Amino acid sequence: MSNNSSFESEALSDDSIEDEETKSQTDKDKEKAKGNSPEETKIKNFELINSISNTLNTILEGNKKMENYKDILKRQSSMYFSANTIPNITIKDYLIRIQNYSEIEKSTLILSLILIDRMCKKSDIVLTHYNIHRILFSAVLVSIKYNEDSYFDNNFYSQIAGVKPNELKLLEYTFLEYNDFNIYVKDIEYQQYEKYLNLSVLD
Repeated sequence: MSNNSSFESEALSDDSIEDEETKSQTDKDKEKAKGNSPEETKIKNFELINSISNTLNTILEGNKKMENYKDILKRQSSMYFSANTIPNITIKDYLIRIQNYSEIEKSTLILSLILIDRMCKKSDIVLTHYNIHRILFSAVLVSIKYNEDSYFDNNFYSQIAGVKPNELKLLEYTFLEYNDFNIYVKDIEYQQYEKYLNLSVLD
């Protein structure tokens, strides 16, 4: 079992996805010329993505200040979620990538954050720049399958994550295991996180 960060190295094999990326970049250039933010004008759920990424970044920076942070990194280095190097993609851009290709709902994104927080409370896992991307995608994938009316197979999601299908399967299972295979969220709990993010679930 490899802990190498591989989601960047796996190229998207679907030609239609590559074509959409090219068109998207052209649209971004046009928006820049107008003086508008391409993210704000094109990305669905952008405000929520921005809020979640800011929340996670705040947690990551806070964890880095822990006195035993180096010991935590060493202890967690053998965990499946941990990469050997920090991925060269921000949490925000990673979420935008996920959103662009999977077209998930706001409620799914909020559920993902709830499950990550729940996992950390139930276990001794500390979020770091080495594990956040794998944990985040695992949470999103589990949330998609639980919350969305329809979804793609793991082969498609593995292309988005940049990992091989068998790796994604292990990530998904490991995440569920750390959550005791319980991903049910009460309405009051969901509303608390929604209020914290200061967003409505309505599109």
